[in-house]
Amino acid sequence: MGLDMTYKKVTSILLSVSWVALIFPVNCYAQFADTVFFGGDIITVNDKQPQVEALSVYQGKIQALGKLSTIEILAGPDTKLVNLNGRTLMPGFIDIHSHPILSAMMNQTIDISGFNHDTPQDVLASLRQGIKEKPAGEWVIAYGWDPAIITDLQSPTLEALDALAPDNPLLIISQTLHSGFVNTRAYQEAGIDKHTPDPTGGYFEKDSNGELNGHIVEVGAMAQFSKATPKYPMSAYVYLLTGQLENYAQAGYTTVVAPGLQNIIPNHLQSIKEVSEHENAPVRMFTYPMFQDLHASDFLPNQGNQHFTVLGPKLWVDGSPYAGGMAMDAPYLANEFTQKKLGIAKGSMGHLTYDDTQLEALVSDYHKQGWQISAHVQGERAASQFMNAVEKVLKEHPKNDHRHRMEHNALVTHQQLKRAKQLGITVSFYIDHINYYGDALRDHIVGKDRAERFMAVNSAIKAGHTVTLHTDTPSSPLGPLRAMRVAIMRNTQSDQYILGESESISPMNAIKALTINAAWQIFEEHSRGSLEVGKLADFTILNKNLLKTPPQDWEKVKVDSTYISGTQVENKKWNARKVSLVLQTAWGMLVQKVSD
Repeated sequence: MGLDMTYKKVTSILLSVSWVALIFPVNCYAQFADTVFFGGDIITVNDKQPQVEALSVYQGKIQALGKLSTIEILAGPDTKLVNLNGRTLMPGFIDIHSHPILSAMMNQTIDISGFNHDTPQDVLASLRQGIKEKPAGEWVIAYGWDPAIITDLQSPTLEALDALAPDNPLLIISQTLHSGFVNTRAYQEAGIDKHTPDPTGGYFEKDSNGELNGHIVEVGAMAQFSKATPKYPMSAYVYLLTGQLENYAQAGYTTVVAPGLQNIIPNHLQSIKEVSEHENAPVRMFTYPMFQDLHASDFLPNQGNQHFTVLGPKLWVDGSPYAGGMAMDAPYLANEFTQKKLGIAKGSMGHLTYDDTQLEALVSDYHKQGWQISAHVQGERAASQFMNAVEKVLKEHPKNDHRHRMEHNALVTHQQLKRAKQLGITVSFYIDHINYYGDALRDHIVGKDRAERFMAVNSAIKAGHTVTLHTDTPSSPLGPLRAMRVAIMRNTQSDQYILGESESISPMNAIKALTINAAWQIFEEHSRGSLEVGKLADFTILNKNLLKTPPQDWEKVKVDSTYISGTQVENKKWNARKVSLVLQTAWGMLVQKVSD
């Protein structure tokens, strides 16, 4: 019997109450389904019921799942029937670490990334064209400077930057967002000179004579320039964020988590909340604002809803591997690449953002308040410092299931992963380092031995962790399928190396890392992450079954669609909301211009 049977026949069957009751308890399934999915593979990511033939949705949640002959009984006269036609339905992917505001803003900059350009000449041509199109006096912002991918890209001098944009303040942002370059006009606009103190969590690099040289390093320094760039009506940012949330949906995500929601636009928390809680929002949003912004807000622990929730603060314990900020136990390799192209001093072992007392105070404060802490940790020293702080706080204020997070975990050791598990600290891996930067890491930055243990995902699983994977967008492009494939294959971009073959994970563990494990890490394992009765009907539909496709062919797998609460997400270039936001922005800018 199939779902092409007549509604008359369905009704006749359903009237046999005594028979139906043997299959479905009346108190659970007293209503016809709103939607029934069938006709393709359904991967539940539920070990007790790994695959089913059909699934029904009622009032935004999964009503039932199992054999088609069982589920079709719930199809009533108004039930929508979705034939997968051979496609594969899965729990919606969860982007456990991304930056929606930064992504929305970087999409408006000049693209100079190594993902889209092959040579230094291509990068400079794109940069020159962008400068040419800007009127004199306006900020020029370019994003994606990446000598770790375009290895012959040379760091520009301040003189070269001034010559490149003599009439405009110029800000060039690295792909990792942890460093950049500015010209003299940009220094002036930001109110920075050689006497300006370095901010917490960053510095303005100087030459041997103590003069600014155009290089700015780490997020504290970068923030000084983002504050100086022009600001627009709030509707403009809401419009850009609306588009960015649609980008997540198109990539296959249904939930997005933003650790380090930076204050680079006016009312940044309110803006992302407004977009996420809109009735047509294509994804759900969880955030960890920067700790100082969380402190200044009115948000409280355990406050939120299914569309927008603040989980806790984000702390930057160390910096980027490619800006010299990864706090390691041993120095970066000393060579022309690290010293001339990345600007890392010989003998550098990276740096910690806080001293031990400062970090302990922050961890203690937010832990006692009941927040979940998200900590940026790349090197071994950073991991040790954060775990020391958590251990000390737990002795004074025990809590069994805090799930504080260590983000990225580039060089975190096997022993540290075991210690993190004992302390109840969870881990998420920025796996794209292996693919995009693996060649540079092995040959130039940390060497073969350390590169082999970069992103020790399998070691984390062996230590008992519920591991997650992320792309840290915009630091690397959106791509859940790519992230999973890299975690399985561990190949570098050149395919010259397999970095840490013993750290490879299985396809199912990779899938879990972006579904049920990610849900667990944000305390939402009971609402999403697997297909089970009562969970949100948030789905991702692919054109192929990942479990039936060799990982090396996952590049050919495409996201067909996503569903939120059982309703298909529509990504239209224009709709009434977007038109309204554009009109509000135009009016706001006109009023702003008149008032100026």
